[in-house]
Amino acid sequence: MEIALGLKYVGAGLMFGLAAIGAGVGAGILSSKLIESIARQPELEDQLRPTYFLGIGLVDAVPMISVGLAFYLLFVA
Repeated sequence: MEIALGLKYVGAGLMFGLAAIGAGVGAGILSSKLIESIARQPELEDQLRPTYFLGIGLVDAVPMISVGLAFYLLFVA
């Protein structure tokens, strides 16, 4: 029984950690591509910015789902 409890904590920790790493990498790539696009064509900045914010929102939604599932795993399952 103690092994199962320990594995539950390890699984939740992995979910927290991998979600944070994935969000950081995704946001970094998205931001670098925005800066690169604006540097290439500055006149498109007003069109690129809303798409960037939509993308950042989607990138940040996935870790929130993972954190919710990790809390479910810790406290309910």
